[in-house]
Amino acid sequence: MNWELIKHKLCRLIATTAILLAGAMVSAAAAGSMPLWAALLGLFASVVLLNAVCGILLGAPARTAEAVLPATHKRPAVQLQVVRGGHAA
Repeated sequence: MNWELIKHKLCRLIATTAILLAGAMVSAAAAGSMPLWAALLGLFASVVLLNAVCGILLGAPARTAEAVLPATHKRPAVQLQVVRGGHAA
């Protein structure tokens, strides 16, 4: 297994855990078995976890030479030809 596959599997596991934990905290807060401040703190932590996972999976795009350097050549002008009578010349 290469590092990219391991990274993707681990990030998916962390994201799934964060989503399930957030759902459990919301239902526990609604039932009254968990204080509201603890549920809000846990929800904030799960959002931070999901943001970190998405940042890892998306990564920074590689900078290419085209994006760094401006174009040095001009595009040629388009030549238009008028065709009369509906037939090609």
